[in-house]
Amino acid sequence: MPGTRLKPDISIKERIYNDNFSSGLCNNKILVQELAELWFLDIKSVMRPSSYALYQNYAKKYILPHIGGMPAAGFNASILSEVLRSLYTGNNGKEEALSQYTVYLMESMVHSMFHYGAEKKLVPEVPFGKAEFITVKKKETMPLTELEVQQLLYITEEQGIDLKLQIFLPLYAGITLSELCGLKWEDINIKTGEINVHRNLVRIQNNISQGNKDSKEMATSMAECELPENMRRKFIMPEKLASLLKIALCAKNPASESYVAELDKKAGRKRNAAMPEDAPDGRTLQYRLKVAGEKAGIKGLTFKILRDTFAVMCLQAGGDVYSLAYIMGTGVPALCDRYGQWMVRNDGFLKGIG
Repeated sequence: MPGTRLKPDISIKERIYNDNFSSGLCNNKILVQELAELWFLDIKSVMRPSSYALYQNYAKKYILPHIGGMPAAGFNASILSEVLRSLYTGNNGKEEALSQYTVYLMESMVHSMFHYGAEKKLVPEVPFGKAEFITVKKKETMPLTELEVQQLLYITEEQGIDLKLQIFLPLYAGITLSELCGLKWEDINIKTGEINVHRNLVRIQNNISQGNKDSKEMATSMAECELPENMRRKFIMPEKLASLLKIALCAKNPASESYVAELDKKAGRKRNAAMPEDAPDGRTLQYRLKVAGEKAGIKGLTFKILRDTFAVMCLQAGGDVYSLAYIMGTGVPALCDRYGQWMVRNDGFLKGIG
């Protein structure tokens, strides 16, 4: 449908809601175009204007001309795959092949659109499965989209400051789960806005004798470990993270030697005597994150994904590879290997040579 109009039409919105909620069932009358208009109305307040305009442009130029006139209730993963494959390979005959990341963004956009439609009982839930149009190898990554980040942050607002801290730290400082567990308030300088990452908290297995020397069992304990010199770093935090830490510090007034990520007092997990009394449990934190991700419509969310999202956000904000490698405590080759597909080539500096 070339020339498809994406300007929200309130009359369309009213008709769709009346048709669907009067019966309480998903309705075959709503078109993908109409679902897109409703979805864009819904997400406008949580996205940056530039990103919102980009999503609208993708929908208008690449997605809706192919599927806008289809009944949304009849849409499925196979149809989406066919459309995106033509865009990725350039087989549609109209445009050149799009980049892997651009197609991935559009795929995520359509997934979110139909997830919204299912939540509003406008369309049946579509089992899309995992993202298809981005190559994910062991050393490669798939960050959250900006919309997924906003959905996750919205969920954390309802869950309290503890979970918010545990999500913000890897998302806006790029620290690992073990570094998050080992972070103490003494490592945070509220006045300068700096964070000092130099310690992690790791789980170790110990052999403990039981009665006689031949009887032993494994016991878990937690140990604080100083990071190697090349992995320690101190840097200025993003304002959003620094502000949250300032609020948490005022609300909790914690001891400087206490951990920033608090243990879950409701978990009821047995703790070994060798484990620090207030040490956070990485498994509990991971479970919390997974549940929060599912509430935000993000399945299988991990701290590694949050860290990857931080790296990609830094690259898209213009961060150079050397600085990012320092901030994340990794080597430049490893960083290029993992995030190479999200790096933008810049040869403009050549004009200033000679």
